[in-house]
Amino acid sequence: WLVLAFLGSTIIFTTLEKLFPKYRDQVILRDEWGLDFAYFCINHLLISALLLIGNFAVSQLEWAMHDGLQSGVQGLPLAAQVIIVILIADFVLYWEHRIFHEFKRLWPFHAVHHSVEVMDWLAGSRSHVVQMIIERTLVMVALYLLGASKQALDIYVTFAALQAIIIHSNLGVPWGPIKYLLVTPQYHHWHHSSEAPAIDTNYAAHTPLFDRLFGTYHMPKEHWPAHYGTTKRLPRTWFSQLIYPFQNR
Repeated sequence: WLVLAFLGSTIIFTTLEKLFPKYRDQVILRDEWGLDFAYFCINHLLISALLLIGNFAVSQLEWAMHDGLQSGVQGLPLAAQVIIVILIADFVLYWEHRIFHEFKRLWPFHAVHHSVEVMDWLAGSRSHVVQMIIERTLVMVALYLLGASKQALDIYVTFAALQAIIIHSNLGVPWGPIKYLLVTPQYHHWHHSSEAPAIDTNYAAHTPLFDRLFGTYHMPKEHWPAHYGTTKRLPRTWFSQLIYPFQNR
């Protein structure tokens, strides 16, 4: 499954990045491609463990379930359920993301993700296991309490997985009005910029709504960042990045 997921993603997204690149001179096997490939493999293998942790967490929350809320949500049309799921998940992800940025003790964990200096479809795989567990568990708990149908949740999982790859990718596709509704590569690239005006902005994962509501929106019209990464360069191996947050708290 892991091999098929990697091969499929490589073929599809590498082809798209070559057909519609933002940075035309960017090579496929860029610097640190191997590091992000390691993250892709390790983090995908950890998904099973994350599901177990998430299932345990939600199993302890039956006392918080509201039958009226869940039956009401499940009674909505599928499209409405999907929209609600996306908004609830994005609200949780926005604040989780912002807290990791703005609390000094948590930032080193998220800094691992920001240590990417060249953006492409594989760059989004770089994420510290501690943050990944927290992030996935919080979203899983919120959606469990919401009580949307399995079909709506399956659609959301597919949407979120694809969007996570796309927004990190080297794609210069014009998104038109979609950029006002959904997070796009340009929007998320600004979040990864190491340039002062863009630091600590664009926290949302799915839609710009919460960045606009809470004053963290940053989207120059046609411009893209000139520099990516962290202002303080992190170590460049998987293991050194794994222990980095525990040495810098």
